[in-house]
Amino acid sequence: MRRWSTWIVAVAIGLLGALALTDALRSSGEHRSSPAAPAATTRPEPATLTDVLRRGGVSGSVLYSDQDCILHSLILPQMIDEVVRGDNGAGAFHACRFDIVEGRIVDEDASGVAGGLAYRRGRVVADDGVVLTHDDLVTAARQHPNLDFEGFDESTPLHIRITGLARPTGREIVVGMSLRAHFFGRQFLGAVFRDRALVGIGAGFQGPYQHFFVSADRSMVGAEDGTVFMPDGRTIDPPQNLPTARAVAFSPDDRWVALVNGTSVFLIATPASREQGRIIRLPIPAQDLVWEPGGVDPGAIVRAG
Repeated sequence: MRRWSTWIVAVAIGLLGALALTDALRSSGEHRSSPAAPAATTRPEPATLTDVLRRGGVSGSVLYSDQDCILHSLILPQMIDEVVRGDNGAGAFHACRFDIVEGRIVDEDASGVAGGLAYRRGRVVADDGVVLTHDDLVTAARQHPNLDFEGFDESTPLHIRITGLARPTGREIVVGMSLRAHFFGRQFLGAVFRDRALVGIGAGFQGPYQHFFVSADRSMVGAEDGTVFMPDGRTIDPPQNLPTARAVAFSPDDRWVALVNGTSVFLIATPASREQGRIIRLPIPAQDLVWEPGGVDPGAIVRAG
């Protein structure tokens, strides 16, 4: 009887051990198959427009006219936008295409952006006399790619119309020309002269180079289509993916050129920037703008006349 009881106890102990081992193995397998908890991650907040402008060094005070020709003051990079009003906050200023000369709002065509130059009797003249002769202009005109080829009769008369003039320094002159020759449609050219010598050209195929404006340090000349002319004769074309817009001003530090199209302002990095060609869009419905060195004090502005 004692032997039977001993055997039963041994069998029971063996069964209990086997059950314990099976349970342990099951627990271990379940532990291995459980997926690891994902590490906690946080996405960085997207950069605001103010952040983008600050990183790009875009700053200053801008005056712009909106779609209703109402003048606004815009502080960058904070994007603080206010309507410019007269004394005691009464009456908004109205101007569509304008410039600021000695604290007065003037029509764009009366601002003297050509630097005192004029085109008279086939020559470009200034207060100091003739600065470019008709022959100088013809020499440049014949460099247009559509007119400079073997077989072109150089005796063919060229009709030249000046579309833009700028004199960034006493030595450099930038001239925009519209050309017409027999059997050729209208051609457009921008030419850079130094001391009457031609140093570079740019050929326009969409329209004329016109409404020139000069950078603060006098090292660049911008045209309305966004082309930038350099003193060494280089021409920098605007980005091809840019919507139709009109270039109107350089930033005070010359690192950006501003273009407007009535719904947005596009800032394009110039050769003076380390990010040449970069585009920053501002949701500002500007028709025109002025971006003066040192900013513009809206409270000091009066209407000319």
